[in-house]
Amino acid sequence: MKLPFTSTLSIAAATATALVSFGAPAQAASFLGIDIVEDSPVTGTAPTIPHKTNVFAGDGLTYEFSVLAPDGLGSRGLFYSDFGFMSNGQFTALFMEGANPTAAKPNGNSFDIPNSAFINDWQGTCDITIKSPCMVEYTFEEGVEYQFGVLERGFSGSGTPMFRTFGVAQLDSFKFPSLTDQAPNNPIIEVSDPGYYFIGMEDTRFPLANGEFYYDFQDWVVKAQAESVPEPGTVGALLGLGALGFISRRRQSVKR
Repeated sequence: MKLPFTSTLSIAAATATALVSFGAPAQAASFLGIDIVEDSPVTGTAPTIPHKTNVFAGDGLTYEFSVLAPDGLGSRGLFYSDFGFMSNGQFTALFMEGANPTAAKPNGNSFDIPNSAFINDWQGTCDITIKSPCMVEYTFEEGVEYQFGVLERGFSGSGTPMFRTFGVAQLDSFKFPSLTDQAPNNPIIEVSDPGYYFIGMEDTRFPLANGEFYYDFQDWVVKAQAESVPEPGTVGALLGLGALGFISRRRQSVKR
């Protein structure tokens, strides 16, 4: 079933013609339309951000996404943003910032620790900044097109949303800067979990005076993996036992 936190937003309202798509051509190897890299961190400045996410066709498989473990996963940046994908003109958030709203901050948190740009680059973690649940599953329906990105919602959380489509994926581990991309001698964090992909997203928030952009692909860092798919013979045996409910998991759904 779809969880209450999963946000679906009309592309017309979400982007207001502000869809950012000035990335370089994608590499052939990808995970859910996201360029696979072999060496990280992926950082630098350029007039054109490398590694734009791409539209991909769903394969009917269920994928697990998590910002729980290892330490270092989650969001970074002063502005509110959500991690998810666009499909059929609508944005679906898998993870959203804005936990723990108060009278002073009706839109909740966009970071865990105030003034933390040079502590952890405004990191957001589960239940402090990121709304729970922080591990979800989603089935990408066969024949349906999707594109991953970050929906940025501005400093207050209620600005005009901007859909940013830049990301990389690396298998087993991923390295990225721990501080704001403007920090000198920026320490590097490494997250790892064999068999999982780590997705690093870039929000391209601040251009330089010369028109180039910083990029460090750590504005969201999310762990992901396709669920195991039984061998054809196993599926036949399950069907023989009447386990037709297994096949129902191929429907599009988000669940705990």
